[in-house]
Parts: sequence; C-alpha cells; structure tokens
Amino acid sequence: MINYKNPVVQCEKDGHTADPHIVKWNGYYYHCYCRCDDNVNGVYISKSENLWDIGKGTETKVFDANIEGATHDWYAPELHRINDTWYIYGAPAFGDDNEFHTMCVLENKSDDPQEEYAYLGPVKGLENIWSIDGTILNFNDENWFVWTNCSEMYISKMINPWSIEDEHTVIAKPKFDFETKTEVLVNEGPAVLYRNEKIHIVYSANDSKTDEYCLGLLTYSGGKINDPKNWVKYPETIFSKTEAIFGPGHCSFTTVNENGEEKDYIVYHANLESCSGWDGRSVWVQEFSWDEKDMPIFGAPHK
Repeated sequence: MINYKNPVVQCEKDGHTADPHIVKWNGYYYHCYCRCDDNVNGVYISKSENLWDIGKGTETKVFDANIEGATHDWYAPELHRINDTWYIYGAPAFGDDNEFHTMCVLENKSDDPQEEYAYLGPVKGLENIWSIDGTILNFNDENWFVWTNCSEMYISKMINPWSIEDEHTVIAKPKFDFETKTEVLVNEGPAVLYRNEKIHIVYSANDSKTDEYCLGLLTYSGGKINDPKNWVKYPETIFSKTEAIFGPGHCSFTTVNENGEEKDYIVYHANLESCSGWDGRSVWVQEFSWDEKDMPIFGAPHK
C-alpha cells in the first residue's frame, strides 16, 4: 500500500484552478491547470515523478493568455496527445465581463508536453456556442468530442483535433434524484474511463459551488456511439460527500505502478469545509477498483 496524504494540491493556496486533469507520459505525471490572476494568467503544466506530488512538480506556463486579448480565465484545460501531437482543450472567457465561455484548442508539436503551445482558436463547429469541459472519447479508432453547456452533455465526431462535425447530440441531462438536489441542474465535467470492452463517462452533477456536487456514471451499451439510447445512466451517485469531505467532482483518471502492478486512480477536486464553494476546492487522489462486470467502484472520498 502506497502512503500519501490528501489533498495533494491546495488550489486557492497554490494558485491553481480545480478540475484536475492528469496525463501519465514516459514515466511522469503531467498536471494541466489554469492560473487566472492578471500577472500569471494562462495555462500551466506541472511535471512530477509521483502522482501525489503533482502540487510540487516542475511548473511551466505553456500558454500566456494575456497575449490573446480576448481570452482569459480558461475553464478546465485538458491535455491530450493525438497523432503524436499535444493538444490542450479548454474554455476561456471572451469579453470584458467573462460572460461567455467556449471550447478552444492549443497545439504543441514537440514531444515535450511542457513546451509552448500555439493558440488555434475555438473548436471549429462550436464557434459562438457556450461550451465547457471538452474531452476526447476514442471509439473504433475514431475520436469523438464530448462537452457540456453545463446542463446538457453533448457528443460529436471529430474531423481533426480542432474541428467537429455539425451534428451535436445530447447524450445526458439531469433526471435522477441524486443529480437534481440543487437549484442549478448540471451534467458536466465528462471524463472517459475504459475497461476491457466497456466505455464509461464519469460526470459531475449538481451545482459545483455546493456540498452536493458529486459524480454520476454513463455506460455505453453498444450501437451508434452518438445515439443517446445507447448510453445507460446509473440511477445513483457513484461518488459523493462524506461527513468530512464535501462536493467531490470533476475528475480524471490515471494509474500508479505499485510493486510492478498498475493500479487505477481517480484524481478529483473536493472541499474540506462545508459550504466553502469554489474557493475551498483542493485536489485529491484515490485508488479505485472494478467489479466483475467492469463497473468502477470508487467507494467514499478519504484523506
């Protein structure tokens, strides 16, 4: 058993945004996040040898949002490698009042994910559409883009890493009791999880500023990947608050080698204090397991 102490990143203290996204590459963990203060405004990647050290890793500012006058406050940037090229997908705010966010793309053709990224602009097909939390789903060697407008989750086939098709299909929206506990109804933060032949999307539900923020599960059942009838939503939360940890949500997944065996880990944000909202979020890591039907078992958040 590997010992570590949660939370591994104190977001407000360390100046990181939440919504953690981790990529394991060539033996290192790369943590992609945003800083939003005027003098450090941009997208960052840290590099560490151990997952629980992502808050102490070597940090590089890979994109200076100040040089793009219309873009700032990048929501939930994610790092992905497609066709031997690094891309970051995030949703910056446009306008003086941060009133509009849409998915945009950064590109880095170097092998090093910490090199500088070029701004390619909004994802083609989502221009002028409110969209956040974009991620990549691979199905039959084709990439699909999954994102949300907060209340509904969409999927569309990718033409290339910066463009999607015009057909945008809703595959999820709040309907069960566990995801309708707050006035603000959301299905957001999709994270794709593969296990043998199974494809899951783990998503966040309820208002992200509340203790009720939690994780739900969608599972692909076969057929057309963009047919909502082929996605089964689990009727109960799979990861939620405890008496000591509040609002766990918006996750990504990675592995840790323990004595030669790769163990699965969830990386997520949560709050140590009830009702502390966005300012109280920090990043946590936790091992999880699987049942005999290849369904994830996360248990309860713990330190």
